[in-house]
Amino acid sequence: MTTAQWIYVALLVLYSVLFIFFSRMFYWKHYAQKHYYARRPTGLSPDFVAQLAHDQGQEIPRFSIFVPARNEADVIEKTLSHLTRLNYSPAHYEVLVVTDEKEAQAAEKERQEIAQALTAFLTGEGSWTGDEKHESVLLALLSRLALEEAQLAERKAGPHLSVREILSLSVHHRQEILRDMTETLLTGKGRVNRDELCNAIVRCLPSATQADVQRLYPIFLSFAIPTVMAATQLRKAQSDKLVARLMTEAAQAKQPLTQKVLTALSETVESRIVRRIHNAAPDKLAEWLNAACSEALPTTQDIVERKRREFAGMRNLPAVKHIIVPWDFDGYVDGVCTGHFVPSTKGRALNYAFRFAEDRSAVWAFYDAESRPDKDTLLYVAWRRLTVGDKFQIAQGPVYQIRNFWKTGPLCKIAGLYQAVSHEFQMPYLLRSIPFIGGTNIFATRDLMLKIGGFDDTVLTEDMELGARAWLKGDAWPEFLPYPSSEQTPPTFKAFFRQRLRWGSGYLQVYDKIKADTSLPIERKTRLLRTYWWKGHFSWTFFQLVALLPFVVAFLYFNKLIDPMGTTFFIRRIFALLGPFYLAFTYYCFFHYYRHMESTSNAKQVYGFAQILALPITAFFLPVPYSSALVLKWMGRQPKAWVKTPRTKE
Repeated sequence: MTTAQWIYVALLVLYSVLFIFFSRMFYWKHYAQKHYYARRPTGLSPDFVAQLAHDQGQEIPRFSIFVPARNEADVIEKTLSHLTRLNYSPAHYEVLVVTDEKEAQAAEKERQEIAQALTAFLTGEGSWTGDEKHESVLLALLSRLALEEAQLAERKAGPHLSVREILSLSVHHRQEILRDMTETLLTGKGRVNRDELCNAIVRCLPSATQADVQRLYPIFLSFAIPTVMAATQLRKAQSDKLVARLMTEAAQAKQPLTQKVLTALSETVESRIVRRIHNAAPDKLAEWLNAACSEALPTTQDIVERKRREFAGMRNLPAVKHIIVPWDFDGYVDGVCTGHFVPSTKGRALNYAFRFAEDRSAVWAFYDAESRPDKDTLLYVAWRRLTVGDKFQIAQGPVYQIRNFWKTGPLCKIAGLYQAVSHEFQMPYLLRSIPFIGGTNIFATRDLMLKIGGFDDTVLTEDMELGARAWLKGDAWPEFLPYPSSEQTPPTFKAFFRQRLRWGSGYLQVYDKIKADTSLPIERKTRLLRTYWWKGHFSWTFFQLVALLPFVVAFLYFNKLIDPMGTTFFIRRIFALLGPFYLAFTYYCFFHYYRHMESTSNAKQVYGFAQILALPITAFFLPVPYSSALVLKWMGRQPKAWVKTPRTKE
């Protein structure tokens, strides 16, 4: 055999080893199913748990659910709606939303600047900036005035069924729907998919039926079109072509006469809106803009308080507490306010909130601001607590970061799918060798959290550090919780890289912290460091080198340095099927987690489905953040500040 043929054989052997390595996934799936998912108790219900507690002479376990939420206005509303409707006795759990005072302070300053800039623009003393936030506030103002025109029309002309349809909704919902539809129309420059406009209604009214959406759509559209026209007129933008497209594509008015009639009606509403702005007194305009800023740029605190007021009028819901972390809190469980600036981190916020938890809560749960846990999760943890007692100390459940699947790029789609399958199948096996805690879908006893001093707010991965310290200092090894929670994945490669780089850098930071701590039990410390090195330093380097393999093979092939003729046709054909096999497995993951993805239009689903074909290209980039963390640490330039991952609006 020639050298080129031997190189080809060596590559086949390497690919065989990698395939065997990949095939462990199927063993992990079998292990997880056998030891955890198949052993979930049947018939779990609030009555089942109540009867079990009664038989054992105990009280139904109480829970406190902590949700750290800074700059989470895009997601916190639906999270609260979900967490307050878990399948558990509402009298036996509470939800504590932990926000940051610095968010409200920054928002107040920003709103004042935007309101001043828009006041100058609308009074002719300033020019249009084109800033996205300025536009959102302007559209919020115009949407409010358009809806006020609807109310005036009803008073003058008497009850009008179509107007009543939207006026029967809450002020917040109808203003948000109209603003979202208007932004969609402007962004699309008249070329708009009807499904995208209808999604504005679905987002605000998730319980609305398809018939409700179809009934509300034309009514809101009839006010969205003049709102768009008013915005373009105020900005002195060319609007003739835009209006024509709105009539033909959004309003489906194909005939010239119909277009003229609709345009005339829209211009009537538009002129009234613009006239009211031009005739408004300065104090009235300032009042409108302040309200528009609050509507278009709400803080997490604004939404949490609105939801609390909404929940107050409902029955059979758990208590919802809103905890605001002072800007100068030092970050310790028993900490104090220092009088000087303290950086905000997730661990710091949670440590402050512990003092506000219900004293009778034996178990604390931790979820991120966009989490959607399985509704039976509390029942399972209560069952574990009642059946094994104090042996249950800390648990970690799988997290599927694929809910915003359709709003992400190709790499983020594939990363989300493989992160989900890793959590569902690999995590149960991984927990045999490493005390893994993943930051959300965590349950821990109150006693354990206070015993070990809560979270370390100085590390980038406070969750991983918590799992290590729970074992090293609290003698508690995390168990697997076979109930998932869905979340978002970073929508862009930049956000994905930054999040994973933080994870990797935090991992190395915890490794160094444990290594330097001389007070830890030497045997446990040595064992954990060895496992961390194998799962981190070595594995990241190995996977990055493996990701380079396709590029190496391509280079060898095009330079005629490999020759497949040294092997049989059958062997070559078998290895040619490996690529389609990996792709087929990826599509299996897609269909397996499809129910956890937010719905979207058919066109976006087809496009997103096709993006998975980019697997061979994107595979190289998946380990890059972790290998980058190793390189940056070696250079002494690793990230040191905790940075929040951006969300997509839900």
